[in-house]
Amino acid sequence: MKCSRRKNRKTESQRGFSLIELMLVLAILTAVIGVLTDGMMQVEKKSASDVNKVGVAQESRQFMDQILRDLRQCGFPGLAIFDPATGATSSSNYVANGLISFSSTAIQFEGDIDGSGVSEVYIQVVVPGSGSCPCTLQRGTTSKANYLGGGTPQYYTELDGLMSQSVFTAYKYDGTAYNSSTDALSSIKNVGLTLYVRSPQPDTNISSTTYSTTTMVSEARINN
Repeated sequence: MKCSRRKNRKTESQRGFSLIELMLVLAILTAVIGVLTDGMMQVEKKSASDVNKVGVAQESRQFMDQILRDLRQCGFPGLAIFDPATGATSSSNYVANGLISFSSTAIQFEGDIDGSGVSEVYIQVVVPGSGSCPCTLQRGTTSKANYLGGGTPQYYTELDGLMSQSVFTAYKYDGTAYNSSTDALSSIKNVGLTLYVRSPQPDTNISSTTYSTTTMVSEARINN
């Protein structure tokens, strides 16, 4: 009798999990894995969005720095630094005349931007056929000699995703805003730049139709 009781207790202690217990464990594991997977996906989305934002900011900063470097060379070397005995004139290939044209969407000027001689520099907003942004901001150059000979610039640098066509502002020597209707081009002393750039990819942290934007504002004093 005692032997039979000991055998029954041993059999009960060796019993496995019931089906209900297994299903409960599987349900808990599934919920935990689901939470972890969703968290990892959210982290990946945020990381991709942050990478896009940083990329747009870096590209915008590099393009703005390039324009500012160019503008600071506007009008250099000017006619005033040459000895009259050289016979230099404003039409000489080695004399920079500063601003040639100016608007809120395009600017053209002369300057020795890279130490290789005077260049014609063109920076302009290119609007797509739809007439609305996102637009492209292009920068191109050609030598002054080529420009005077009827040559056109090569546009080899650009910034995409521009969301505002008004990029350039101008201020006169006294600090007041330049008015193209009443003021001479030669009165411009400072040129301001505003870049409002949209990321090429939507910000999935918000929605599939929302795009993050980067805004940069700066100003350059020019020899004009």
